[in-house]
Amino acid sequence: MKVARSIHLDFAVPVRRSTAAGLLLCLAGIAAATVVGVEFRGALAERARLDGAVEALADQRRAPVETAGRAAAATEFAKMSLELAIPWTKLLTELEAASNDMASQVSLLHVEPDADKHVVRITAEVRSLPDALAYLERLQRSPVLRYPMLESHERRKDDPEHAVRIKIAAEWRS
Repeated sequence: MKVARSIHLDFAVPVRRSTAAGLLLCLAGIAAATVVGVEFRGALAERARLDGAVEALADQRRAPVETAGRAAAATEFAKMSLELAIPWTKLLTELEAASNDMASQVSLLHVEPDADKHVVRITAEVRSLPDALAYLERLQRSPVLRYPMLESHERRKDDPEHAVRIKIAAEWRS
């Protein structure tokens, strides 16, 4: 007969004390993590500083463009204000009255104002040069126009009636 041996089972592992090497390794890991954290914080601060510098540079580049855009808008506004300041009603009424006074001898072709100089250029056709001079004298009596002057005249050869095309420049009164 065989005798069975008894088996001793102990499920609790004996507690071992940490060794000096393990403790040293743990301290080295904590020191390395601290160094990495400090470096990371420094890198984040450097990135924030560079982002601010890039934004400031972008603002400096944007500022002249916005200033130039504002200057262009102001120039356009001033030009439109001059265009709107043209006394169209008085001017066209006076030109129509002068044409009617000439008893259908004048055909008004083109009216071009220059708002910067307060000058209006008038292109018209008349039947003869004396009619052109009479129209010019009529415009010189106008209360709306100042200094009307005949700039040029040309006899139209392609027209069967040989009309005279005249160009007159005058200042308008505000």
